[in-house]
Amino acid sequence: MMISHSRKFVFVKTKKTAGTSIECALAPFLEPGDLTSPLVEHEPGIRRYSKEFVRILREKDATLRARNPHLPYSVVADHFAKETKGYFRFCVERNPWDKAISAFFFWISRHGHDTSKTEEENFLAFAESERLGFFSDYDLYMKKDKPQVDRVLRYENLAEEFSQVTDKLGLPEISIGSVRAKGDIRPRESRKLQRFYGADLDNGAAKRVEAVFAREIAYFGYTTPEPA
Repeated sequence: MMISHSRKFVFVKTKKTAGTSIECALAPFLEPGDLTSPLVEHEPGIRRYSKEFVRILREKDATLRARNPHLPYSVVADHFAKETKGYFRFCVERNPWDKAISAFFFWISRHGHDTSKTEEENFLAFAESERLGFFSDYDLYMKKDKPQVDRVLRYENLAEEFSQVTDKLGLPEISIGSVRAKGDIRPRESRKLQRFYGADLDNGAAKRVEAVFAREIAYFGYTTPEPA
C-alpha cells in the first residue's frame, strides 16, 4: 500500500497484479510524510527507498501494526480517513485464471514443489488447496460488493490504464512495462493456459479457480481467456 499526501493518492496493492512494479514506479515521487507498506524479504532491492524521510506504514497512534504489503483499504478507512479525504484511490485486478497460474509459480518459487509430479499435476494440487484462496483480493478493495476505491485497473490493459492514472495525478509519463520487479518468476511457456486448464479450459483446476474467484468473476465479468 502507498499513501501519498503530496500527490493525493492511495494505492491498494493486490497480489500478482504488478503491484511491486507499480510501487517501484511511484516510489521516486514520494515526499516527506508519505507512507508505504514495509519492504518484505522477497521483494527486490529496487523498491528500497533512498529517501529516508518516507515513513513506513507500520503504526498509527500505537494501534496499527502493518507488516503486510497487501493491506486492505479498510486500514485507510479506519486510520487515515480524515487525512485522505478526496484522494484518488486505486488498485489492480487480474483475470483469475491467469492470476492463478502466476500465483502458482510465485508459490513454488518460495516453497518448492513435488518433484515426482508434473508441473500440471502440481498446479492442480495447488488449485485444489486452500492456498489458492489467499490470492483472492476481493475483500481488499470491496465492501458489501461495492468498490472502496475510485478505480480498479485491469491488469490485461495495465500500461494504458496506469498511464491514465499517472496523468490524472500529474506525474510524468511512466512506462510500467519497463519495471518488471518479479517478471522472472513465471516461465514464458506457461502463458498457454490450456496446458493447465485443458484444451477447452474447463478441467478440474479451471472449475476450482471459478469457484474460488466467483465474486471477482461475477462483478467484473471475467471469462476464461481465449486459448493461446
